[in-house]
Amino acid sequence: MGNKKDYGDGYNFQEVFFKSHPVNKKNPNPIPPKKNKPPEPKPEPQQPEQPQQPRRIFIPVEADDKKKKHSLLKLFIWLIIIAVFVSLGSLIFLISRIDYVRENPDDEMIVEMVGELKSDPDVQNILIFGTDNHPRNENGRSDSMILVSIDKKHKRIKQTSFLRDLYLPIVDNGEARLNAAFSIGGAKLAVETVEYNFHIKIDSYITLDFDSFESIIDGLGGIDIELSEVEIEYINWQSHKNKQVEDENELKVDNYNFYPKDETMVALVHLNGRQALWHARNRGDEDMQFEGDDFMRTSRQRDVINTVLSKLQNTNPADLVKTVYKVAPMIKTNMDLGNALKLSFGVIGYLRYERMGFRVPQKFNYSNEIIDGQEVLVISNMDEEIKALHEFVFNADKESDTSSKD
Repeated sequence: MGNKKDYGDGYNFQEVFFKSHPVNKKNPNPIPPKKNKPPEPKPEPQQPEQPQQPRRIFIPVEADDKKKKHSLLKLFIWLIIIAVFVSLGSLIFLISRIDYVRENPDDEMIVEMVGELKSDPDVQNILIFGTDNHPRNENGRSDSMILVSIDKKHKRIKQTSFLRDLYLPIVDNGEARLNAAFSIGGAKLAVETVEYNFHIKIDSYITLDFDSFESIIDGLGGIDIELSEVEIEYINWQSHKNKQVEDENELKVDNYNFYPKDETMVALVHLNGRQALWHARNRGDEDMQFEGDDFMRTSRQRDVINTVLSKLQNTNPADLVKTVYKVAPMIKTNMDLGNALKLSFGVIGYLRYERMGFRVPQKFNYSNEIIDGQEVLVISNMDEEIKALHEFVFNADKESDTSSKD
């Protein structure tokens, strides 16, 4: 059967049969026979599987430290916030103990009388009155009157002493000594009188009596101040005369080492509140042959104030709080609580300011006269005095010339 049969005329049965078969008609191009594929490569031998290690979670050390630092920072911020609120609350409590009064000077009336008053937003003028002890409903006498000007422009605290024997017009009360204004109408009238005569705006006032002055000095642990031998003897004399001590020589002159200063021999003496008060009030005494006058007294008062301000810079905060707590009810002011807080927050910076002194009248611009049986000081040239005061308070960068010093 493997031979093809030929039936003549080239007729081949197998060829005709297979080509006419239905399968071949549908698929005239049969799939060619498979060719021999190359042998597949042998699989490489597999390495034995390693046992699976347990999964570990690693937290970077730096991230952990950052979290701790962030938590500490938040805690620190909260502590600061709490401390600020506690301090603010304590400060408000202390300041609220001050005796706030509503007796404000009538600035508008003064402006109508003399014109615009000199002022500067960078200068805060506070008139401070030192008064003798008196019943609460009485004004008493103004023993000292000092204008404290906080000059933020030049970073200076300027103290101007007004001599109490100045003979001036008292607003709506004729002419009299300047300290009479306080006796007649209290701090309100005294401020109006200063504004009227010197054309300067007073922002607020503070009154301190002798008891509060002593308490402040004692609360600070006393002060160290330079005194001459005569000044020491004056303190001893007043203390014994007023039966405050039994010893006539409470401060022993022989215990101090004296040295020259400004053509005078002085010694550094530690004073308590009572002793410092007598020094601040020292204007001499003719009967006891203590030399002095009101000019020297105002100079001593400014020295005491400057010594107190210097002492405040190094005072223990706890002692300062105790002193303020005790003294606050003895202080009177027309300053509102907001301004009092603002002033309190600025005190630390103000204590670093340079301090300067001035006084009214200047040495060359007054005369001694007797009017109505009283020894008084009459200003020779009022315009010159006003100009000098304004220059010192608002413009002066340096101490005024020697002619205006004590």
